[in-house]
Amino acid sequence: MIKKKTICPLDCPDACSIVATLDNGVITKLDGDPDHPFTQGFLCKKVRSYHHRVQSNDRVLFPQKRVGSKGEGKFERISWDEAWSILVGRLKANRDEHGGESLLPYSYAGNMGKVNFHAGDPFFNQYGASFLKRTICSTAAKAGWTLHYGENPSSPPEKALDAQLIIAWGINAKVTNIHFMPFVVKARRAGARFVVIDPYQNLTAQAADDHYRIKPGGDTALALALLKILLEKNQLDQNFIKEYSEGFEELGHYVDSTDLKTLITKTGLATARVEELAALLASNSKTFIRAGIGLSRNTQGAMSCRAIVCLAAALGLFDGHTGRGALLSSNSFSLDNSVFSFTPLANKSTRSVNMVRLGEALTRMNPPIKSLFVYSSNPLSVAPDSSQVRRGLEREDLFTVVHEQLPTPTTRYADLLLPATTSFENDDLYMGYGHFYMGRTEPVISPRGEAISNFDLFQTLAKKMGFDAAAFEDTVSDRIDLYSTAISGLPKKYLKEGIHAQDIILSDLQQIAGDFSRFKGSKFRFTVRSSTPESPGFPHVIPNDEFDNAASSDVYPFELITPPNNDLLNSTFGEHYTNQVGEVLIHPEDAGPRNIDDGDLVRIYNGRGSNIRSAKITNRTQPLLLVAEGIYWQNDASNQSGINCLTSQAITDLGEGGTFHESRVEICKLGH
Repeated sequence: MIKKKTICPLDCPDACSIVATLDNGVITKLDGDPDHPFTQGFLCKKVRSYHHRVQSNDRVLFPQKRVGSKGEGKFERISWDEAWSILVGRLKANRDEHGGESLLPYSYAGNMGKVNFHAGDPFFNQYGASFLKRTICSTAAKAGWTLHYGENPSSPPEKALDAQLIIAWGINAKVTNIHFMPFVVKARRAGARFVVIDPYQNLTAQAADDHYRIKPGGDTALALALLKILLEKNQLDQNFIKEYSEGFEELGHYVDSTDLKTLITKTGLATARVEELAALLASNSKTFIRAGIGLSRNTQGAMSCRAIVCLAAALGLFDGHTGRGALLSSNSFSLDNSVFSFTPLANKSTRSVNMVRLGEALTRMNPPIKSLFVYSSNPLSVAPDSSQVRRGLEREDLFTVVHEQLPTPTTRYADLLLPATTSFENDDLYMGYGHFYMGRTEPVISPRGEAISNFDLFQTLAKKMGFDAAAFEDTVSDRIDLYSTAISGLPKKYLKEGIHAQDIILSDLQQIAGDFSRFKGSKFRFTVRSSTPESPGFPHVIPNDEFDNAASSDVYPFELITPPNNDLLNSTFGEHYTNQVGEVLIHPEDAGPRNIDDGDLVRIYNGRGSNIRSAKITNRTQPLLLVAEGIYWQNDASNQSGINCLTSQAITDLGEGGTFHESRVEICKLGH
């Protein structure tokens, strides 16, 4: 038995350090690294069994080409020589006939390692491909937060240890940020109160001291209502406002002149509950707010983050004092993306395609997309309005390449299917966005079959295409050395000595994080001077496009949100549940009139598509709010439809992010 360390590659703020136990080259067990200050020796339920995915008999281990119709998922094994010949031939022919922009890359965070995440960027820049805006997840939240807070690092999660009040606002931390919870547990043992603000009673809310069941999209109104109450009672931190901020007068005038009842109505909470929460904030100077990205996934999502960060600042939570802070994303190692993405290799600017609008791009774009290159993503499951995505993937004139570890709903539409390594077979560089640590990995096992990494795929492809830029001669170590020069917060010794596997690197920025008294030349901006009518200078309550559309609500009376669950991470691990449709939470008041019993198969539908789920009748949700946790793969049981058949390609108010938590739907018992 031997043990090797690596880092979890998945899209999670924790970026856990893992200890893998091997027996004769086979991984038999995964544990959390007890030496890592944030991982603290334990892993989430999903990652504890990740080695079964790595060593699955279902792994894609050899190149394959399609022999059936698109969507059948029928392939035959071919050699890498034949695969390269097909790939290079089609890419050259399409570029010659239709231009470089006819190729669209599609990738996201299937592997969060910086080398493999950015592996295709130099190639697609040199090729002249359409530029993919990777906006599907966190861009709205970041845009809203940084508009007022700037690019400064957020408060370290460790500050919660000394807090008197901890608020999980729009984050199911027990599922999506589990290593934050030990700080909560220790603080509660010392007398702290733990509060959750979320539209439904998720696992974290069930473990909290109190749960404020807010209306979806009501976060802006709640933050502003709290600000108004505290302002009127002179319970804000006037010292922070005076010394470390600017522009509070405009925001203060707005909340002072806005009717409190109007704000509270938008929250969905009772007036007494909002006043109760305001009193908690006023009486607990040591407050720590852990905000989630999920609350930004609606058409006013960035506005919600703007309001929350302004509330936190008005409370003085960014003064650096013990037990006080607010965290959305740590920004512990900010990156120079021109270096990471090799933007200078692009000879000219090309058209941009928002990944949220993949369905439109594949079916309506003119000139059309002729080649689609998918890696580190499963777009048929994760992209919104997936019925339109499917119609695009069915096009006979679209050449689709998928580089993947396992057969997924997307691979069924591939013309060329290429075997991808897992993180356990790669070198890479990882940094968490929920803490202040980073590290480098080396392979735990050799690549299985003929699988190759994203990095090796694009380095080899570039050479076979005749690209001769120096970047395509890089090794992984070369690329990591280059990236090191473009990472803020990296201690200087690693620039001299290099970054080695097993290093646990603490960001230099952790010492000043969340403390405006130490941000040189930077003040918190309650009001920003450059604004548009769609994005006013300070947080406003503005209607949500779909939820607040009266005509739509008449036809589709239910609001639908699609948060994560404890079994899936986005669509990763969907292979374990290929015959399951997942549950939808429905309130008893709504189930009864529709003759829906617990466990019934139901159809959720709107004008974009439908999805079959199993009904879970529960008071954990609100009347007229459906909650469908988890992105289960399209399968025969679901009639080949996924939950994202219901979500729209509308984008957020800032950041052009996805609006997965703002869909209007109807529901009925299957067969009715």
